[in-house]
Amino acid sequence: MASGRDELTSPAMAPVPSAGTSAVDACAIECAARLFLERGIAAVRMTDIADAADVGVATLYRHFSTKAAIAVAAATLMWGRLMSDYATLVESDEYQALSGAGRLELLLGTYCEHCVCQPGFAALLDELDRLMLAGDVSQGAIDSYAQTLGMAYPHFERAYRRGIEDGSIAREVDFALFYRSVAHALMCVAGKLSRGEVLPSDDFSLPRDELGCITDMAIRSLGAKE
Repeated sequence: MASGRDELTSPAMAPVPSAGTSAVDACAIECAARLFLERGIAAVRMTDIADAADVGVATLYRHFSTKAAIAVAAATLMWGRLMSDYATLVESDEYQALSGAGRLELLLGTYCEHCVCQPGFAALLDELDRLMLAGDVSQGAIDSYAQTLGMAYPHFERAYRRGIEDGSIAREVDFALFYRSVAHALMCVAGKLSRGEVLPSDDFSLPRDELGCITDMAIRSLGAKE
C-alpha cells in the first residue's frame, strides 16, 4: 500500500458495492465512511450523510434504519477495500518472490500502512465495537462484517505455513492465536495513535515506527530468519 495517501482520496474509500447494493446505498455508504473517518461516528448525523450523498433524509432512513446500520456498512466497505488490496498484493511478483516470513511481514506492514494513512480508521472501529456491544447492531450485520474481516486470515496463514516449509520461520505456534493477538495489539496501538497525545510523555510523531515495533516483535517471536 503506497504511503502518504490523503485520508479522503485513499483507494480504501473507493466504493466496493456488494451484489444487490443499489446506487443510492453505495453512494450513501461511501459518503458515510468519509464523514465517519473525518469526525467519528457519534459526531455525524444522518442529515449530514444525506446531504453528502444528495438524498433526502427519509430516503436514507428507508435504506438504513439507523446510523449504526450505515456505520457497519461503512466499516465493511473500508475493510473490503483492504481485502482487495491484499488480494492484489499476494498475486504480485514482489510477494511471490518472498519467503514465507517475508510474506507475513509484508502483510502485517500493509495493515500498519493502512492505519497510518487512514488515521481515523482505528478510532472508527473502536466506536463501532461499542455500538455492537450496546446491542445497536443487528446480528445479521455483525455476521456480514465479520465475514469481510475473515477474508484476510487465509493470506496470513498461508504465508506462515510457507515459512515453516521453506525454513524462514523456525517456531511452530497456534497460528490462529498468534494472528488474533497481533491483530488486536496493532488495532489497540493504532487506536491510541488516532486519539492523539494525552500525557506529557506521549510522542506519536513516528506512527509507522511504533506500529512497526509490534510487527518486528511478532515476526521475531516466530524465530524468523533473514
